[in-house]
Amino acid sequence: MTFLHLLVLVLGVVAAIVGADVLGHRGLGPWPIALLALALIPVAGWLYSPWLAAGSLGLALGAAAAMVAAWTRTFAQRRRLRREQLRRRELTRARQFEQTARRQR
Repeated sequence: MTFLHLLVLVLGVVAAIVGADVLGHRGLGPWPIALLALALIPVAGWLYSPWLAAGSLGLALGAAAAMVAAWTRTFAQRRRLRREQLRRRELTRARQFEQTARRQR
């Protein structure tokens, strides 16, 4: 690959991340960009176009990065909510135990 092909690849990654962000604000997520990248791969092979192959590879890498970031964010959020739920449960149990101890005195 030449420098220009690598530049097209990097531009594809950037375009995919920006597109995934815009689509994420609309509630769609990055899947349409990944679908476009998958559709461009056979077209690049059919046309023997290294430019199109570099662009589709960049789009695929950017979409994959956006998906992994979204999954990681969701995992961290669920984990934080679970910890908060456990903390609240422990506080509730401690209060109940304290109230029971006061009643028995």
